[in-house]
Amino acid sequence: MADSLIINTYSRRTAATVNGLIQKTIKGSWLVNYSDQIFQVCDELIKNAVKSNYKFLLLWHASRKRMMEHNPDMSQQDADEWLREVFFSGESVLLEKQFEKIPDREQFGGTVRRLLDIENRYLELKVQNFGSHRPVIWEKVFFPLLRIKKLARSLKIHIHFRIETSSDQVLITVSNDAPILEEDMMRIASVRGKFAEYCKEDRQQDFFVENLDTSGGGHGLGYAIMDAIIMDMKLSPETTLYLIGASRTMVLLALPLSPAEPKLS
Repeated sequence: MADSLIINTYSRRTAATVNGLIQKTIKGSWLVNYSDQIFQVCDELIKNAVKSNYKFLLLWHASRKRMMEHNPDMSQQDADEWLREVFFSGESVLLEKQFEKIPDREQFGGTVRRLLDIENRYLELKVQNFGSHRPVIWEKVFFPLLRIKKLARSLKIHIHFRIETSSDQVLITVSNDAPILEEDMMRIASVRGKFAEYCKEDRQQDFFVENLDTSGGGHGLGYAIMDAIIMDMKLSPETTLYLIGASRTMVLLALPLSPAEPKLS
C-alpha cells in the first residue's frame, strides 16, 4: 500500500501532512524511534526539490527570453516546445550548452533565495488573513513568485512525495519534474564524499564548521546533514539515500523494517 502527495507549495500544512504519512507508515516498527529524524530528512529533500524547481524555471524563463530576442518571429509557444525537447531530453550536455548562453547565471542562486523569502511571506499573510476577503496575492511584492508559479503550472513542474512498504523496507521517494543539472549532481556527490572522509576521521563537526555554504540557491550542505542523520540511525548513507537524475530528478530513501545488527568489535 502506498501513499502519495503532489506538492506545489510547501506550506506548514503540507509539511504536517507529510509527517502524518510518515507516522502512519512506520507505526509498529523500530523506525518509530526515529520519526523526527525521518521527517527531517524528508523535509530537507522536499525543500531541495523546491529550490531545484525554482532554479530550473528561472533557467527556462531566461532561455526562452534569449531565444525570442534572437528570433523575433518565434512565438512563445514555439519557444517552449523547442525548450521542452532540449530540457527533458535527459542529455546533460544539451542542457549545459543551452545554459552556457545565459548571462549572469551565477546570480540565480540569490534569485531563488528571494523567491523563497517571498513565498514564506505570502504563506504567512494567507494564514493571517484567513477568512477575510483581502486579495493577498495581488500585492506587487508577490508578482515574481506568481510568474514562476504560473510557469510551473504551464510546464507541469511539481514535487511528488510517495511512501510505501515492501516486504523488508519503507521506501520514501521525493521526486520533482525538473531534471537535475550535472553540476548539481557533481556538487552533491562531492559534498557527500567529503563528509564521508571527515566521518572516517571522526571529525563530523569540523566538516560543518569548515564547509559553510551561503549560496542559498542549491542544496548546500543539506546532503551532509541528511547523511549525518542516517548515520545516527546506525544506517549507511550509501545504501539508504539514493539520488537518481535523468529527465526527472528522484531521491529514494530506503529504510529497513528491521534494525541494523550491531557491529562486532
